[in-house]
Amino acid sequence: MKRFSNPISLFFAVFILWTLVGVVGKLAFLAVYASTIDGICASDWWEVIWHGLVLDVAIAGYLTIIPALIIIASLWWRHMAIDWFWKGYFAITAFVSALAYVVNVALYGFWGFPLDNTPLLYIKTSPKDAMASITTGQMIGGLIAISLVTVLIYLLFIRSLTKPFLLTSKGLRQISQREGCIILRKSLFSEKKYIASLPLGGPGWATILLLLLTASLIIPIRGGFGAGTNHTGTVYYSSNIRLCHAAVNPIFCFVESVTHAENIKDRYRFMDDKEATEIVDELTYTELSASPVGRIAFWGDKQPKNVVVIMLESFSRYIMTEGGHVKGITPNLDRYTSEGIYFKNFYANSFRTDRAIVSILSGLPAQPTMSLMDIPHKSTALPSIASAMGRAGYSSTFYYGGDTNYSNMKSYLMGTGFQNVVSDKDFPRELHTGKWGVADGPVYQRILKDMSSADKTKKHLRVVMSESSHEPFDVPFKSHIKDPVLNAFFYADKCLGDFVEGMKKLPDWDNTLVLIVPDHLGAYPEKIDNYALWRYEIPMIILGGQIPQLVWMSIGCQSDIPATLLGILGIEHREFPFSKDLLDGKAPHFAFFTFPDAVGMVTEENVLIYDNALNKTVLDEGSEKGQNQKKAQAYLQKLYDKIAEL
Repeated sequence: MKRFSNPISLFFAVFILWTLVGVVGKLAFLAVYASTIDGICASDWWEVIWHGLVLDVAIAGYLTIIPALIIIASLWWRHMAIDWFWKGYFAITAFVSALAYVVNVALYGFWGFPLDNTPLLYIKTSPKDAMASITTGQMIGGLIAISLVTVLIYLLFIRSLTKPFLLTSKGLRQISQREGCIILRKSLFSEKKYIASLPLGGPGWATILLLLLTASLIIPIRGGFGAGTNHTGTVYYSSNIRLCHAAVNPIFCFVESVTHAENIKDRYRFMDDKEATEIVDELTYTELSASPVGRIAFWGDKQPKNVVVIMLESFSRYIMTEGGHVKGITPNLDRYTSEGIYFKNFYANSFRTDRAIVSILSGLPAQPTMSLMDIPHKSTALPSIASAMGRAGYSSTFYYGGDTNYSNMKSYLMGTGFQNVVSDKDFPRELHTGKWGVADGPVYQRILKDMSSADKTKKHLRVVMSESSHEPFDVPFKSHIKDPVLNAFFYADKCLGDFVEGMKKLPDWDNTLVLIVPDHLGAYPEKIDNYALWRYEIPMIILGGQIPQLVWMSIGCQSDIPATLLGILGIEHREFPFSKDLLDGKAPHFAFFTFPDAVGMVTEENVLIYDNALNKTVLDEGSEKGQNQKKAQAYLQKLYDKIAEL
C-alpha cells in the first residue's frame, strides 16, 4: 500500500483505515454468525456494512483526533519522541480495538447482544469469578486471537502510513525548500531519504488546515448536522435483530453503555410523568388485609418456622420435561410441580444472575442496560425479604458456593438485611471442585446441617443460590447424559432433589415453606433467541408440609416473589411497589422483563416485546395486540424514576 507522506493525506488515511477496521470487524462477525441468521443472503452483508458505517466513521473520528495532533506537533517539533508517540498510540489503540472486536464475537454466542459494559461490571468486581465461566482452551484461544488481531491492526497503520518522523538535534539534517516541500535526509536511524510534503506555504498553513479538519471530526462523531446524535440504535435497520447486532460497532456500543451507566434520571422518557404515573398506578397493588381474604392461608395466624428460597442457576421450563425439548434432565423439578403450588405462567425478569437476585429478593424489576447490584450506594438502599422478615422475627442466611464479592453481591446482601452470608470461603478447600467454587451438593448439605442444629423455637429464612449449572459445567458427577451442559443440569437437579427430600425428613417439615425459582434461562439451548417468549419462561414452585397441590395460572414474574411470599406469611409488603401478590385475586397479574435494550410485558390479552434501540415492537401477539406497549414503557419509565430516588 502506498505510504502517505503529505500530512493532509496522512490525516485522511488514518480516518479511512480506522473506518476499514470497523468494516472488517463486521465481516468477521458475519463470518462467524451468518449460519445463525435466518434467511441471510449476499445483499444482507452489504446492508450490514452500509447501515453500520455511521458508527464505524464515528469511532474513526474519535480515533483520528490524537494522530491529527501528533501530525501537527511533528510539523514544529523535531524530536524522536514524535515517533514514539506515533507507534505507542497505534499499539495501544490496536490492542483496545482487537479486544473489543474479539470479545464481541466471542460473547455474542452466549449473550445474544453486542458488547456493552456488562463484562466490565463483572470483571471489575470479581475478576476471578468472571473468568470462571471460561475454559482454559477458550482463554488461550481468545488471547491468541486478541494478540493476532492486535498485530494485524498495528501493522496496517505502521506499514501503510509514513510515520511523522522528525530528526533529533544529533542527526545530520539537510533541509531545503522546493515548491513547498521539506526534504529531510540522513536521520539518526537511517541513511534513507525521507520526504514530508507540506502544502504550499509551509507548516503554518498545514497546521491551520489540520486544526480545521480535526475540528470537523465532530461531524462523523455526532452523526451529521441534525438535532439527533449517534447512538447504538442508529444502525438498527432490520426486523431481523441479529442483522442489527451485526451492524453495531462494538467499541461504540461499549463506550456508550459505560458513559450512560449512571445517567439514570434521564433514561427511558417515553411520556410525561402524569401519564406514566396513571398507567403504573393501575398495575400496582400493595394492600394486605389483617386476615387475608381472597388469598390462601396455610398456617392460620401462625407463620412457618423455616422459610427456604432456592434460586437455581440457569434453569428454565425449556429443559423441563413439560417443555418437551429434552426429557429426563430435571426429574425432581418435574416431580415437585405436582407436590405443591406450581406457578405455570411465570417469567424471569432478566437474563443475568445479578439482575435476578435483586428482582427475587427486593422485588425490583431488572433494567435493560445496567445492573443495580453493581451500584452499592443504590442497591443497599433497597428493601428485601430479609429485612421485611427480619422485622417479623426471622433470622436470615444467604448460601452460595462461589465468591459473594462477585458483582458486589455481598454488599447488596448485607446492606439489605441478611444477617449471615455463607460462601466458598466457609467450606474446606477440598470441596472447591469447580472454577466457581463449591458444587451444589456440599452447599445443600451445609444447609441441612444448619437446619438440623438450629434453635427450633426461632424462625429462620435461608436463601441459596446454586451454581453447578453454570458454565463451564465442571461438576463432580458424570451421569448417563453425554452432553456436559445437560449433565450439569442433571447433577444440579439431583442435588435439589436430595436437598428437598432431606428437608422432608426433618421433624419440622410441616412447619417449613420452600420456594424454588430459577434465576434465568441460560446455557441451554445453545442458540438463545432473546426476542422469543420462551427465553423468559421459568417455573416457580412453593412446597411445604402444609402447602396444597395446585397449578396456579396467574401470570407473574420474579419481582412478584416478595409480595407473594410475604403475603403468605402475613407480613406487610408496601415497601415493594413493583411486587404483586400472585395469590391475591384483587391484584393485577402480568409479567415484565428486560434485556439489552428491550422491554417485554405479558398479560392474558397481549404478549409484547419492544426494542428501545430499534424503536420498534419485535413481538406482538394476543387478542389485543399493541395493548402492552404503553404499559411496558410507562413501567420502565417509573422504574427508573424509583432507581433515581434511591
